[in-house]
Amino acid sequence: MNYHKKANITLALVFIGFLGSVFLKYTYPQSVGWQLLNFILEAALVGGIADWFAVTAIFKKPLGWGYHTELIPRNRVKLIEAVAGMVQTELLHMDIIRRKISEVAYLDALVQFVEKQGGAAYLTDKAVFFLRHTAEKQDPAVLAEKLTGFLQQKAQTWPLAPKVEKLSRWALTKGYLDQGLDRFVELLWEKASEGETRQLILNYLETIKAEKLGNGGTIFRTLLGFVEMSDGLNMEEAADALHIELLLTLRKFNDPADPLRQALRESLVNNLESLTADTDFQAQVESWKNGLLQENFFQELLTKILSIFLNTASSTEPEVLNNVIAPYIQQGWNDFQNNKHLQDQLNSFVTDILCQVIQNEHHEIGMIVRETLTSYSNEDLNQFVEEKAGNDLQWIRINGSMIGSLVGMFLFFFLDYVYDPYIGPFIVHVAQLIH
Repeated sequence: MNYHKKANITLALVFIGFLGSVFLKYTYPQSVGWQLLNFILEAALVGGIADWFAVTAIFKKPLGWGYHTELIPRNRVKLIEAVAGMVQTELLHMDIIRRKISEVAYLDALVQFVEKQGGAAYLTDKAVFFLRHTAEKQDPAVLAEKLTGFLQQKAQTWPLAPKVEKLSRWALTKGYLDQGLDRFVELLWEKASEGETRQLILNYLETIKAEKLGNGGTIFRTLLGFVEMSDGLNMEEAADALHIELLLTLRKFNDPADPLRQALRESLVNNLESLTADTDFQAQVESWKNGLLQENFFQELLTKILSIFLNTASSTEPEVLNNVIAPYIQQGWNDFQNNKHLQDQLNSFVTDILCQVIQNEHHEIGMIVRETLTSYSNEDLNQFVEEKAGNDLQWIRINGSMIGSLVGMFLFFFLDYVYDPYIGPFIVHVAQLIH
């Protein structure tokens, strides 16, 4: 049973009780109890009828009375604007929305979802699918042209020198400088150990010998001939000795404690410290960058690289491509899970994006509420309000009868036991004295 019916039943019972009390009051005129009951029920009936009229006047015309009734239908425009404004500026204010959005851990939910789907293996499958289907639709030449145009357009706002300096510092901090020196020495040693290098040394010595002979006098050439005849000057042996010495020097250079290597490393570090303030270096880097981007070679290089990548991605079997990228995705996924700072930053980024979108469309909230309520008829609007506040309004009617009965009981005792025996005669006596 809803409260509307309860309020009607309460008012009906009070009315029936009032009729019964009237009958009993006149049947037993000397009975104080029936008089008290009649007074209480009369006051309860008046209170119930008054509150029924007040509540009904909000929605309709009670008893056909049109003065200050039908408050909702008559003020529908004000009501709609008030509700729309309340929803937009109070219930769904941007500060409240942002606070609620900030409480959501989007990245935690993303991590949990990916882990439920299989973690890195799930990401690898999605990446393989995306790479293969994307690669099949791309033209390397067109893609390289667009990428080159984009880089040329953004080159002026992307100074390369600071990036080179930061990259160098990062490589130094991570130990990549020493690894680079190791690799550089290995390549030099592999090249130096070839027979071609020994032949180059010999050719160089022969060239020096020829220059000396050409520039020296007759006595010098004669002495040099005697030295060669006595095997005191053997170019083959000298080339072998220099070749061996070169290999030994490079082998020592592979040792981090080697003085020559330490001197080279210190020189590189010192030069790195001066890169930030070296305007010539910055100008050279920017000039090299701009020149490289304008060369056709750069676009051709991008075309070849993209062609190799796209052809490999589209033609390779999924299992092969999966095996190639799986280790990198696994490592990246592990690093991402362990990097709480990055997750917090991304979560803040998502929150900012959502809030920005909502901020841009926040006025739509009021418009939606306004349009929805405007489409309601008067009866629909009454029903809408009754559904939200109807129970409280009906309780007002019930309380009207209850409070009326209490007031009636108080007035009965006040009139019969205070006013009539004391206050009334006193007022009459004072009036007689005045006249």
